[in-house]
Amino acid sequence: MVGSWFAGTYESADDIHDDGSGRLYKESFGMASARAVKARTATQSGFERARAGLFEEGISSSRMYLDPARPGVEDLIDGIVAGVRSSATYAGARTIDQLHERAVLGVQSSAGYEEGRPLPTSW
Repeated sequence: MVGSWFAGTYESADDIHDDGSGRLYKESFGMASARAVKARTATQSGFERARAGLFEEGISSSRMYLDPARPGVEDLIDGIVAGVRSSATYAGARTIDQLHERAVLGVQSSAGYEEGRPLPTSW
């Protein structure tokens, strides 16, 4: 589920390509895309390939341009872990099991999101 989070990093799968103008990119595709399903079912019978094709979704390929300023996978994982630690603190949990027991998830309204944003600096 975090594949798109890591896509576009130097460590992600696939070769680095040049778009002709000097910008570097990697091709990214979801595991439910037509491209991935076709590769995964290549040795199966025609019936099985057709059945798997019913569940294809998403785009088959997109360019993920590499940004030298973008954090690498290690830094992204550090950010994820920091978020989990912060969540555990809010929930009063010392372990993942306690976090699982105590965490309450909800949907934030757009008004609540706006209220939580920082104030403009022009004040």
